[in-house]
Amino acid sequence: MEICILKFSDTHDADKALDEVLEADGSRRPWLHEVGVVKRPLLGKISIRATFGDDEKPTEVKQGDLASRAVEPGAMTGYMIGSLVGPLHADMAALEGADRASYAAAAVENKLMFVDEIKQVLPRGTSALVLVGAEDTNDEFVALFSDFEPEIIRRDVAQEVERRLHTLEDKVRAWQQQASP
Repeated sequence: MEICILKFSDTHDADKALDEVLEADGSRRPWLHEVGVVKRPLLGKISIRATFGDDEKPTEVKQGDLASRAVEPGAMTGYMIGSLVGPLHADMAALEGADRASYAAAAVENKLMFVDEIKQVLPRGTSALVLVGAEDTNDEFVALFSDFEPEIIRRDVAQEVERRLHTLEDKVRAWQQQASP
């Protein structure tokens, strides 16, 4: 099992290449529908698009989506708590609640989306295609996109996945021991 990343020199090049290859070979190579797209535009936020499992429609997440969705519940909570003190305080507490929710959600979002890691490997104005698969599948992946001349990064992830599974198993055992009397 390895991860294969094809880096492109323009924000939209990965999308264009994937669309072209999907049109030509998507029906013969179903794994092409599992290829993720990461874009880091010159101006704006990072976006990640991927298809999960049997979903036909890809899911796209843009940096800032989670934080913006947390603002309203944070404001509502602040307003309700502030209303206990008085109407003038409710508006101020709503603003503070929205601000706190946005800040907290942004921090979580950056960790979930690996924003710092993406910024290290993907300069502004570039994009990438990402596939985690068997070595022979990634060989095909590279060959299919060779005409687009992307930068190719391949890394074995089997040991990393195994290490993380063992860590998870250890945590589950520890939780079970804490929960049992």
